[in-house]
Amino acid sequence: MKKLLLAAVVMMTTLTASAQHATGSLALKPTLGLNLSNFTGSDFSTKMRPGLAVGVEGEYQATPFLGISAGFLYSMQGAKLDMNNVGINLGNFVNVTAKVDYLNVPILANVYVTQGLALKAGLQLGVNMSSDIDANVKVIDSKYNLADVSDYTESIDFSIPVGISYEYENIVLDARYNIGLTDVYKKDNIITNFALKGIKNSNIMITLGYKFDL
Repeated sequence: MKKLLLAAVVMMTTLTASAQHATGSLALKPTLGLNLSNFTGSDFSTKMRPGLAVGVEGEYQATPFLGISAGFLYSMQGAKLDMNNVGINLGNFVNVTAKVDYLNVPILANVYVTQGLALKAGLQLGVNMSSDIDANVKVIDSKYNLADVSDYTESIDFSIPVGISYEYENIVLDARYNIGLTDVYKKDNIITNFALKGIKNSNIMITLGYKFDL
């Protein structure tokens, strides 16, 4: 029994020592990375749209094993559309992209399972900053802005972010999947009823940041 208790104490001491940020500390993390975004819930096929993710997050170390973070991230999202599946046979000559950019505010619980390694989940509020539908006509190598659809796009987007991060020497590699909860576009209008009705955001975000205590 004494050996078991001693082993437990040593284990707890080791885990406590592995925490890289002291309990009660506040850290800031500028971050930059890549989005791989798509739509879900549509009746036609879409492809991922790559985009930029950039911003800053702050984290409060509530316990040696739990941190609470919040931040502001500019996020380029959307999807590439397969117009052949909505009754328009354009062959391989035209690429259509829905560009929906947000200022996201993620609030996350970060559970540190070992030194530097955290599992995270929470809730994210997104504020729509711009919304366009663009076309790239490959045969003449020209790009066109088909429509500014900001008036037909919901101004607020809610999602559930889940992910994992690893911190080493204040460098943080973070990977998240954001599960969209709300419709991207407003219902019952002529533009979104055509091909975009009832869809939600789906976003993989991979970022690299530098974390320092305040």
